[in-house]
Amino acid sequence: MDASKPPSQSTATPPEVADGYLYDATLIQVDSLRGGLVFKVEDTIHRITYPHVSSFSVGAVGRLRLPGPDCEFSFNTYPDQRLRRAPALDQLLERRWGWCIGERQFTVEVGVIPGRAGKVIRRDTTPLALDLPREFVSFCAARGIRPERVLSTFVADLCNLTNFYGCPREDGYTSGGGTEQALDYFNRTWGDAVHPPQRNKREAAKTQTRNGT
Repeated sequence: MDASKPPSQSTATPPEVADGYLYDATLIQVDSLRGGLVFKVEDTIHRITYPHVSSFSVGAVGRLRLPGPDCEFSFNTYPDQRLRRAPALDQLLERRWGWCIGERQFTVEVGVIPGRAGKVIRRDTTPLALDLPREFVSFCAARGIRPERVLSTFVADLCNLTNFYGCPREDGYTSGGGTEQALDYFNRTWGDAVHPPQRNKREAAKTQTRNGT
């Protein structure tokens, strides 16, 4: 369950957490009448007032963000409820955090919650520096969307890259659900690249014509 609407302030002050979340938080109480949620993180209790509690389940373990002046409450349940953070395994220079499922220990990129059985698609990307025209930047700004988000979503749509709940991607690429439309656009724009064998045959035919064969 992911929630991101602003509730009232928590009664406890969150400790310093690198990304603003508290990990391995357990939901121990749901008050449907008064709209309340009670979480336990280690030995600390956090009480949250939240208007939509019906979709929360007591006993769920996940990542908790407490409400504050510049952030909203959210609770992301772990895809695998056996998951636990293992800070002793953190590799901060490599921006990797430690996790464990029982005795199994592993690391994933900071901020990524491992999927079921700890599954993760490792980052495998190539850097690309691209100069964007002012018109495109202004187009995105007028719609309140970052240019990099538009481009990355198109790439994810074109290649059908989905940040699955059960097997998330470390690179964060997530299709917006427009894979078919992205492919249609690509085929219209780059038709010759879609069927290389046919293109090669046409080029060979042109060469034979020029050579008089």
